Amino acid sequence: MTKNKIIIVGSGLIGRLMALYLSRQNYDIHLYDKSDKKGTGSAARAAGGMLTPYSESLIAEPEIVTMGMQGISLWPTILSTLDEYTFYQQKGSLVVSHTQDVGDMQRFVRHIQKNWSQCDMQKLNRNQLAELEPEIARRFNSAIYLPEEGQLGNRKLMSALTQQLEVEGINWYLNSQVSHVSKGKIICNELIITADLVIDCRGTGATDDLKNLRAVRGELFQLIAPEVNITRPVRLMHPHYHLYIAPKPNKHYIVGATEIESDNPGPMTVRSALELLSAAYSVHPGFAEAEIKEQVTACRPALSDNRPAIYTQTGLIRINGLYRHGFLLAPVVLQQALAAVTGQLSSSTLNLSDLSHQNPLIKQVS
Repeated sequence: MTKNKIIIVGSGLIGRLMALYLSRQNYDIHLYDKSDKKGTGSAARAAGGMLTPYSESLIAEPEIVTMGMQGISLWPTILSTLDEYTFYQQKGSLVVSHTQDVGDMQRFVRHIQKNWSQCDMQKLNRNQLAELEPEIARRFNSAIYLPEEGQLGNRKLMSALTQQLEVEGINWYLNSQVSHVSKGKIICNELIITADLVIDCRGTGATDDLKNLRAVRGELFQLIAPEVNITRPVRLMHPHYHLYIAPKPNKHYIVGATEIESDNPGPMTVRSALELLSAAYSVHPGFAEAEIKEQVTACRPALSDNRPAIYTQTGLIRINGLYRHGFLLAPVVLQQALAAVTGQLSSSTLNLSDLSHQNPLIKQVS
């Protein structure tokens, strides 16, 4: 029996996951990307790997929080299928604020109590905080602990997916410029290539085809801080930005927060750098002696409603709009996108309205 041929354009996080899972379902997968195996320039490399839906609920749509909690429950199963992935943490996260910003913290607490009563939010005094994170308790008298949250290593995961794709023999075409994506067809390096189905996972690369898609610039630092010992994600409440510190193995820390409505992928500005590093230092003085390993900027794909979507039509599926929630939402998006593929290529007859009802991210287009 001839396998259905599927072309996937874009090997960021979703593109790699789709390629891996569809290959395991016995489809003939061909993965194209304009970049390299590391995913240089992709939004997945400019991320903290935070799995913190409640912490972000003040600035995220309710659906994002709900899907995020589902994503946290699904990640362990996904990661267990990768031979080389090792870093996954679900030890909770902390939310802190300086005295002058206590009003923002109180607003956050009221928001959780009103909208997310199922959240196991715990208010910690200094002694309780010191039991979890002694070095954070040196600067803060209290904190909010959200034990259901966690993190993963975004670059470690991308690397593990690279190795898994190679082990499983996926057809992967790197440094390949795809100039056109349409139903059952792409144009790559001026060649027309056809397939039973094309899946567009280009992120901001699809702006010419999705008119409601925009780029949102994200910025972060990778620091090596031998004098800092923080073991779980920490978010700092602030009236202008929500700084996060994500500890990774071997004294590596990701510090991020900034979000700019811009499609400029250029170097970080002085203002952003000062805000990020000053805020990190205000959380822990040990960051003053940290080594700046890398400053990272990238443009994240966002749709007009800031929610992800799976647009499906005969011969073409477009997955986009994961915004700054890529790692948090990826398992749910993957699950529903696989259902969309089944809806197109399965020999059984599926009711398209039922498919969309069961998988609300799927949107039928003509």
